[in-house]
Amino acid sequence: MSSAGIIKSVNWHLISACNYRCRFCFARNLGEAPVSFDDGVGIIRKLADMGMDKINFAGGEPLLHPRLLDYCADAKEYGMTVSITTNGSLLNENMIMKMQDIVDWIALSIDSGSEQTEALLGRGTGNHVIHCKNIAGIIHNAGILLKLNTTITGHNYREDMHPLVWMIKPDRWKVLQMTHIIGENDDAVEELAITSEQFNHFIENHQNVILENGKLPIFESCDMIENSYFMITPSGNVKVDVGNVITKFSIADVISCGVECFVSPVKYQNRGGKYEWNQSLGC
Repeated sequence: MSSAGIIKSVNWHLISACNYRCRFCFARNLGEAPVSFDDGVGIIRKLADMGMDKINFAGGEPLLHPRLLDYCADAKEYGMTVSITTNGSLLNENMIMKMQDIVDWIALSIDSGSEQTEALLGRGTGNHVIHCKNIAGIIHNAGILLKLNTTITGHNYREDMHPLVWMIKPDRWKVLQMTHIIGENDDAVEELAITSEQFNHFIENHQNVILENGKLPIFESCDMIENSYFMITPSGNVKVDVGNVITKFSIADVISCGVECFVSPVKYQNRGGKYEWNQSLGC
């Protein structure tokens, strides 16, 4: 299979601004302003022309971008599966209802079932878990697929997260080892970074989790994450993380050379980058 047939999804970090201060965040100091809306529509068109079947809008906090839903609608027009990764704090029932026809997946970032731990990590100030629990129910009722993203750090690798998963009832659960990116989360490494052994400890305690749709959790170590994601920055550059360092390239260079020159097709495939994300498949 050619690489063009493997790499089919892209993550656009639409905006660096965020209303949370997650200490382990790897995309908070990109130093870029968002592109104009017209330029953004052009980027989506180029991504569709490159063969991207799925686009995930991330941040920062993407819900802070005033044209997020317009971008979602535009991506749907190009036939893409549309996903949003959010801390969920700005989500409410009215907004979720507006997303019904233009958003296929909402990924909620929740790292612990403990409000205290979440606050310690910078994920809100003490009501993050209960808010996401309430929002999860609304997402399910709206018919939007729900993904749970959990970052494992020194504060939660011993935690039993079975109750959290049962509470949220995600259609997909992605578990990520905290990744150190120089210039982004240096100040958190000493306290929050974990070893492979510690990450494996968490995996061993949760590999028996079976979601309600019969799916298993997806566990991604630092090695699996590195150079396995096709990522766009707020200003429309392509961001590559190799050796804990961010390198940026113009999207024109990527189009000219091919995504496989910047993202490893093998690593993308090995981490399960392509899955049944089309809503009609009921994944």
